[in-house]
Amino acid sequence: MQDILTFFITRESFRRSLPTHTAEADQRFYDTAAPLAGKVRAARRRLARWRHRLPRQETTGI
Repeated sequence: MQDILTFFITRESFRRSLPTHTAEADQRFYDTAAPLAGKVRAARRRLARWRHRLPRQETTGI
């Protein structure tokens, strides 16, 4: 199993011999990360509003 994983890892590293940190890679990252961050922020805001509307749960000493 370890030999198979090593084979895949080395094969991928040989295939990706290009420089990984380029302006194009940065642009792709920001193109995908910025909308995702906006969606996460909106979802957290909706969840916080929803939790605020719920009745407060009494804490029971379990």
